[in-house]
Amino acid sequence: MQSCLIVDPAPVIRKVASRILFQMGLSVEGVANSDEALRWIESNGMPEIAIVAASTEDSMSVDLVRQIREQANGRPIVILGAIVEANLGLMTRLRRAGATAYIYKPFDRQALEGWLTPFMQPAGATVSASAA
Repeated sequence: MQSCLIVDPAPVIRKVASRILFQMGLSVEGVANSDEALRWIESNGMPEIAIVAASTEDSMSVDLVRQIREQANGRPIVILGAIVEANLGLMTRLRRAGATAYIYKPFDRQALEGWLTPFMQPAGATVSASAA
C-alpha cells in the first residue's frame, strides 16, 4: 500500500483528503506544518506521495518541498503542491524546489482522484530496485 503524507494547516482539508485517499487505497497521514512533516518522515520514513499546501504568503512550503526532495536522496517520491490559484511565481518556486505537479484547493472527490491516479501504483505493484 502506498503511503501519502498531507501537509496542510487546515484540519478540514486534511480530514477530507485523508478519507478520499484512504478510499483510493493509500495509507494516509495528515500533519499541520513543516516541522510536523519532517518529524513524521524521520519517524516513519519517506512516503511515496506528499501533498504540501502552498500559498504566496508562506514560503515554508517551498522549503519543505526542497527538504523532502533532498531527504528522498533520489528515491521516487511524488510531491504535489496544493495551491488555491494558478500563481506562476509560486508554481515556479515549487517546481524548482522539486514539486512533481500541482493540485488545486478546494477540491472534490473527482478532482482529487483525477490528480492522484496517474501517480499511484497498481495494487500489488512494487518499485523495482533499478527505479529506486
